[in-house]
Amino acid sequence: MKNILIPTDFSVNAWKATVYAFSLFQNDLCNFYFLNACKPEFYTPDINGYSLSQAKTENKILMEKLLKEVAVINKNPNHRFKSLIIESWLNDAIIEIQKDIIFDLIVMGTQGENEPDDRIFGTNSMNVIENVDHMPVLLIPDQSVHVPEVKKEIVLATRFDKSFSLTEINFLIDMTKKFRASIRILYIQDTEDLSEEQENRKEELHERFEKVSHSFHTLTNIEVTKGIHSFIQSRNSDILVLNHKKRGFFRNLFSKSLLKELGKKPQIPIIFMPADL
Repeated sequence: MKNILIPTDFSVNAWKATVYAFSLFQNDLCNFYFLNACKPEFYTPDINGYSLSQAKTENKILMEKLLKEVAVINKNPNHRFKSLIIESWLNDAIIEIQKDIIFDLIVMGTQGENEPDDRIFGTNSMNVIENVDHMPVLLIPDQSVHVPEVKKEIVLATRFDKSFSLTEINFLIDMTKKFRASIRILYIQDTEDLSEEQENRKEELHERFEKVSHSFHTLTNIEVTKGIHSFIQSRNSDILVLNHKKRGFFRNLFSKSLLKELGKKPQIPIIFMPADL
């Protein structure tokens, strides 16, 4: 039984991520946990008297409405639905509940309801990606709703700077099968040659992916963000996987340069792999 966490602010983007998750895991036994987090300090009484108490009541009503909508569109007997409303920042709420529940994946939309248009990802998404350990995050662009019937390839961007654990490999193989895809392992070369240690890790990946279609690709003399974008665009790739989770890495990677490359918003789903999965 898989446990899938879907943070929600009851926005259109969160709903699209929800529908995408149902499609992706249609053949799996799953518990889907819908999480709404609201920080108490965020809700101070305004001139109209709107308070945390009112916000909690409203969110409870919205959560009940969400579960009713889910019951209408998803009658899959393999799927079960649970809801959580927690008074906390989202990343803190996830850290707290993962003490009791082992989640296989977090699925999120690219932006929350109140995020400005010039952000490539919402503040909540970026905080979860950088601060929540042990769980991969699947970020769904707002134009993606269903997993297409025909999938081509997953791009794994790596520096060969870490060995993949068996858990990570199994997760990637599982995703590859779900998307009916080949996996393309992309290295943006910043030195003349791979070190012996990098070569060993490359060979290790080749052996571990022997039962799935895969290939290795190297780009040289190009900035990392531009290289990733040009690769997925030229090949019409379907999913991007990033495995390097150093504090600040993703925030720096998805800066204005990549935002410009992607045309303000990501065009394909992105899986963020934690460093300690």
